[in-house]
Amino acid sequence: MGPGRVRGSGALTLTVSQSELPNAIRSRQDYLRFLEWDLRAHGLNRWRFYLVPQYPELHYQRVLRRTEYLRTLPGIVGKIRYSIQRVRLARLSVHTGISIPPGVFGPGLSIAHFGSIVVNDRARVGAWCRIHSGTNIGVNRGGVPELGSHVYIGPGAVLFGAITVGDSVVVGANAVVTEDVPSSVTVAGAPAKVIAERGSASSMPEWFPPYSS
Repeated sequence: MGPGRVRGSGALTLTVSQSELPNAIRSRQDYLRFLEWDLRAHGLNRWRFYLVPQYPELHYQRVLRRTEYLRTLPGIVGKIRYSIQRVRLARLSVHTGISIPPGVFGPGLSIAHFGSIVVNDRARVGAWCRIHSGTNIGVNRGGVPELGSHVYIGPGAVLFGAITVGDSVVVGANAVVTEDVPSSVTVAGAPAKVIAERGSASSMPEWFPPYSS
């Protein structure tokens, strides 16, 4: 078990209920909560700098969250700090292969592995998303996807266009999603179709909080 790894007891306990989760960082308090929940989504309870080589994808997330926080700061100093942070995020994106713009993902994001993740800046994804490498959430004919909470996105999946994906959905590996997906189902294939009336609970890491509608 790695340093800071959550031990044993299954799903994590949150400091607030899921209904109270902010969907964007608008304050320092939100920022600190997002950092906490992102850690928990990786099965960790604390962060140390020496963990960067072991968790490059989580390091990217933490830089992303700071970028989201700094863009809320007022005044010229805030704008300068935000601009510098955007450069840092862009450089880290080149290093990791992850391209996630600020303001897309809710709290509790879990990037399973670094490498080749591309997300449009107008897409929106809810809390507790588990996303794998080789995925693309993109635009088609001006429309972008909107995903609910507790969505599991398998390796190589592609979601694009003006589609809505419900809560507790499993998007199978290499699926191509171009149409709306209801909550609590599993989709797979190209184009993606519902293959099971089963949500994401069994696909998520054991330390994820349970989904509740």
